[in-house]
Parts: sequence; C-alpha cells; structure tokens
Amino acid sequence: MQDPILELIVRFAESEKTRLETAITLVVDGFLISGFVISREHYMQHHVLTESIEQGIKDLLSAGLPADDGTRTYLHLRDAMYFTPGQEPVPGNGSVVCRISLERVSGFHFGLLETL
Repeated sequence: MQDPILELIVRFAESEKTRLETAITLVVDGFLISGFVISREHYMQHHVLTESIEQGIKDLLSAGLPADDGTRTYLHLRDAMYFTPGQEPVPGNGSVVCRISLERVSGFHFGLLETL
C-alpha cells in the first residue's frame, strides 16, 4: 500500500500553484536515497530520451487517449544521493535525477541526509 503522505508530497510538487520541491530521505530496498521531490514534468525534461518520451505521450493524449486518472505511483527526485552503510554516498560528484516507485518506499523522513 502506498503512503498517502508521500502521494500528497508528489501532488504538491506537480501543482501549478505551488511546485513545492521538498527535501526528503527515503528507505527503498535497503538503500537510503536523499534528494528533493520534483514533478514528473521536471523529471521528463531532464534527459533527451525522457523528453522524447514525454513528447510521444503528449502526442498520444492529443490523439484521444485517456488523460491522467490522478493516481500517483512514482516519486521523482533531483540532486539524489544513495547511501549505504560504510560507504561514501553515490554519486560522489554531481547529482542524479531519479524515478522511484512509491510502492517500494518503506520509510521516509523530511530533510536531506548528509555525511559530515
């Protein structure tokens, strides 16, 4: 079962009014992943491949496919870093934009995880 709070955070990131990018740390399959929640649209614009996919989706929707049903199943992060015990965070230089299934998240807290 998805957490309704996480789904709400995704909706805030996608809202035309707020575009709220919340700092969050997630527990996903034993990894700690820390970053800022962003909209699906922002995620899709990050890479040339996902930009092409997004345009294809828009083309299909304009051709009459059903629109978004409102259910959120993925969370998108910018400046994501992966943490595992005894290891340096990955990536060590730069940042990652990632897409995570909400069903895979087993825990979270608001705020970034950082090493000292």
